[in-house]
Formats: sequence, structure tokens, C-alpha cells
Amino acid sequence: MARNRRTDHGQVAQKPETAQNAREVASLVLARVTDDGAFASRALDAELKRASLPPRDAALATEIVYGALRVLPALDRVIAERLTRADARMDSLVRATLRAATYQLWHLNRLPTHAIVDESVRSVRAKRGAKLAGFVNAVLRKLADARPAEPAPPRALALPEWAERSLERALGPERLARFVAQHAEAPALCLRAEQDRGALLTQLRAALPAAGSGETLLSPLGVWLRRAGAPRSLPGYAEGAFSVQEEGAQLLGLALGAREGERIADVCAGHGGKTTLLARAVGPSGQLFALDKDERKLKQIPDELRRIGLASVPLELHAVDLCVGTGGLDGGLDRVLVDAPCTGLGTVHRRPELLLRLQPDDPARLASLQRSILRNAASLVRPGGLLAYAVCSPTREEGQDVADAFSAEHPGFQRVREAPCEQLPAPDATGVLQIGPWLVAEGASTAPDAYQLVMWRREG
Repeated sequence: MARNRRTDHGQVAQKPETAQNAREVASLVLARVTDDGAFASRALDAELKRASLPPRDAALATEIVYGALRVLPALDRVIAERLTRADARMDSLVRATLRAATYQLWHLNRLPTHAIVDESVRSVRAKRGAKLAGFVNAVLRKLADARPAEPAPPRALALPEWAERSLERALGPERLARFVAQHAEAPALCLRAEQDRGALLTQLRAALPAAGSGETLLSPLGVWLRRAGAPRSLPGYAEGAFSVQEEGAQLLGLALGAREGERIADVCAGHGGKTTLLARAVGPSGQLFALDKDERKLKQIPDELRRIGLASVPLELHAVDLCVGTGGLDGGLDRVLVDAPCTGLGTVHRRPELLLRLQPDDPARLASLQRSILRNAASLVRPGGLLAYAVCSPTREEGQDVADAFSAEHPGFQRVREAPCEQLPAPDATGVLQIGPWLVAEGASTAPDAYQLVMWRREG
């Protein structure tokens, strides 16, 4: 039998928190993300399913959650200015309710003040009692009095000081400003067409006339959507017409230059987004090896290959920690892609909760991990074969520094200096190909996540 949980104020919670409307869902998810370490996407999906909200309310809850997480430090400063020392003592749900309400007051112009305040207070009264409801009411009345005359979406992502310094070192002031401005708003959903991109886009537009949509300008495989709902509910998903994959990740797969009949390893494959892209390139006459420490993720790849009609492509799954070794996998592969674990700072508009968890020493700590993985992955490459290293982070520690260290230790691997595919430019003077804030297609309504890619050819 589960034990009762005692809150910060000595109250006994007899059962898990539940939500009945969009604001309650948003507050509950924010509490679980910021205080319990939950992933925003998973917590939000679970709460939306539990609450069974209509699409419009589900969209509002989603907007509040991700919007608040992107500017959380700024929201906390606004709230702190209205608190006294005695007020500062609150539990996670009350704190999350204030954060959600402040985001609405400051950034969502279409929502009336009274509805934000009254519904937030009622929710706290139902879950925490009259005393804390009175506290929330007092704070929100102060915030309502100071509400901007024209609430507007955030202009920039709010970064911790250490992250801002690290990114400015890597990007420079101008690119950093563009990066935080682009990442202040919700990203589009990006799909990879498995068959005909034009036909897929036509099908989606016919089914979702109110959704924004278009072709990605860098990846020739990509389609972007806004206000489209859950990917699995979209037309064409069950038939394998598309996979869900961000544009930058698509470009990494294309950059590898896989050819029919080749033997290729996707190291740190995860759920296999790039594995499935490579499978179409090598075909039934090729051979794919997907390696990852998490066996549960790997086991999802065969089902995904079947869904998109590629079950005939030979695939081996290897649950192995590449920091330690290759698990006995022989070398002699034509191409090896290492999409290494990293801070993920290039993806913070999709996963803004990362900014709550990362620490100043994480780029250097993860760089050490990346060097170990890259060193072991290199042993899988045949003479004349290609090794590719990528991270979804723009920091120098995880990009140029790791690549330079590998080159110094492995003189038999020569940097590839030419453009890897027609969609991408050549690497810069350091030999690093940079995607995201460095590479923006003219007229694009979306921007890829920030990736860094370095490639070597093995001599011999």
C-alpha cells in the first residue's frame, strides 16, 4: 500500500495530484519538471492524457509549460519582487502555479487577467486550502496590477549566466543573440518524408488546413508543421509516410553520405532516428549496426523499420557502453556515425528543462565522455572508411576541443575538409561543420537545432 505523502507545509496528500483544466495541467507539469526532475514532454503527455482536455485547452497547457520553462529565471525575478520573506515559504505546486500565472500575465495577450487570477486561486484552494489560496491571490493581485499593457511573447530564451558565457565564447555576440531569439518561441514539429515529400505535404495540408506547414529549406526530406497535434495521429503515420526527426538530425544523416550496400554503424543510436535514415540509403544489400548503452531504446528500432517499409534491411543491435569498448563488434565498417551524449544546449527550445539540470562543469565533463566514445568507435572503421562525430551542442568544449584531441591522438585519421553533401557547406577553418545559428537558409521560417559535425577519413 502506498504511504501518504506529506507536503512542505505539513499537509497530507491522500492521492496523487490531478488536473481538470489547462492551467492546472500546466502547473502540475511545471512542478514535476522543476522539482521532481521529470522530462517536460513525458510529463505533459501523461497529464494531457489523464485530463482528456479538448485540443484548444491542450494547446494552451502546452504553450504555458514550454513558454514558462524557456524564461523561468525571468518569471522568478518578477515573482520575487512581489514577495516578502514570510511569503517565500511555499511548496512546489504553489510555486508552479505562480510561475504559470505569471507567464500568462506577462506573455499571453489574449487571456483576460481575471480568468488567470481567479482560476489559479481556485485551483490552489482546492488542492492546498484557503491559507495558501489567500497567499496566491495576494501575490497575483500585485502581479495583475503590474501586468504589461501589451503582453507579448518572450523575445529571448533566458539562460543561466554560465551557459550564456559558454555560448558566447562559441558563437560570438551576434550569433548568440540570434540563437536566444530563435529559441524563445516554440519550435515547429519536423517530419522526415519517407516517400514523396510533396505528396506528404499535400496530404497534411488537406487534413490540417489550420496548421502552418512547409518544406524545410536545408534538408530535402523535411516538412515542418505548427499547431498539428500529436505526430502519431497525423495522416500517413500508420502507413509509414514519415518519421519524426528534426531538420538538423536529418542533415547529419545525409552528411554521412551512405551508399547502397555499405556496412555502417550508428553509435549512440538511441531510438534510431538516424539509423532508419541510413537504412534507406544502404538498402537490403547493406548492413546496419545500431549501438547504444540503453537496450530498451534499441529494441524500438526494428518496429520502426517495419513501419516505414524497411524491414528487409539487415540490422544488428548491440547494447554496449562505448566508453568501455565495442562489445566485441569487429571493425571493417565503411562508415561510423557517433552522435555523442552531450549537454544538448543546441536543443533547448525543444527541451528547455535542460537549463534547470545542467551545471557549469557539464560541457567539460561530457567532453571527456565524448573522447572515450570516439576513441572506441574509431576502431570500427576500415582503412579508407569514414568516421563522423556530432553533438547537438554549440560549445567549443564539446566540438572543436574534442575533435582536436582526437586528431592529435590518431594521426591515421585525416580531417575531411570538403562539403559532405550539397545541402551543407564545407567545414570552417577549424575543420568543424556547424549547423543551426551558423547556418540559416534565406527565407526559412524554422531553424535547425545547433549541431557540430567533424569527419575523418581513415588512411591505410
